[in-house]
Amino acid sequence: MKLEEVPDPKPGPGQVLVRVKATGVNPVDTYRRAGITALKPPLPYTPGSDASGLVEAVGKDVRSVKAGDRVYATGTAASVYEGAYAELALCDEWQVQPLPANISYQQGASMNIPYATAYRSLFFKAHAQPKETVLVHGASGGVGLASVQLARAHGMTVIGTAGTDRGRLLVQQQGAHHVLDHRDPTYLDQLMKLTDGRGADVILEMLSNVNLGKDLTVLAKDGRIVIIGSRGNVEVSPREAMARDAVILGMMLWNGSREEILRIHAALVAGLANGTLKPVIGQEMPLKDAARAHEAVLAPGAYGKIVLVP
Repeated sequence: MKLEEVPDPKPGPGQVLVRVKATGVNPVDTYRRAGITALKPPLPYTPGSDASGLVEAVGKDVRSVKAGDRVYATGTAASVYEGAYAELALCDEWQVQPLPANISYQQGASMNIPYATAYRSLFFKAHAQPKETVLVHGASGGVGLASVQLARAHGMTVIGTAGTDRGRLLVQQQGAHHVLDHRDPTYLDQLMKLTDGRGADVILEMLSNVNLGKDLTVLAKDGRIVIIGSRGNVEVSPREAMARDAVILGMMLWNGSREEILRIHAALVAGLANGTLKPVIGQEMPLKDAARAHEAVLAPGAYGKIVLVP
């Protein structure tokens, strides 16, 4: 990747031009950059879908925002998963959401993929209910912390895992009732004790190629596992799933309809405004260091959200 100067985009009918103040970095950005996703982007390619900033200009017929408004973006007019690593991002009107005054631009750039993924996984896929127990497997990253905050606000018992002391402290601070070290060989035994041998009703899985087989052994009857992330293949025992009437759900944010995405962000904006949701920034880097950010977001022990600042 390299930083280049290109002509400033102009908003057409129904479009919004955003002066970017911060851009979120997500693992999926690295997968698309490396060409290992099912749908490969055409080149040249500008990564990024999560940005926040000020409305620079609007096109004809745009009514929901005006120049000077604080917003965060859920993709750009180019696509829902590219174009945000830039100083100016051109979005369709439906892709910009209001950014409450109590939320920083860096936090706004943390909303789209992490929080929308967590929300869709918990409520649209797993149909999580209050009083249920949720295991957030890999809770110290962007999606994990969002999941902890959302599940706690929903009245669930939240068990999170992380691989470092700093990560576990952060997960606890964000509302998890119990935090386990997933590098400890006994951590799944600890989970079963915490649930009186019942297991977790919902498991949100960030690294399925490592954990999915083990997840099935600590899932409650009629439990649901949502696969959020995977970096390879995994072998599982179907009998573990059969014994529990388990449901294993794949989840990709891009598969949500426009109406579903708008409903998700209506809830997220409300959570930001009332203080329920508080994105955690792990690292802030200049836009020119996007390549270094792509290394950092995949590093073991990564915590919070990595953002780029133009």
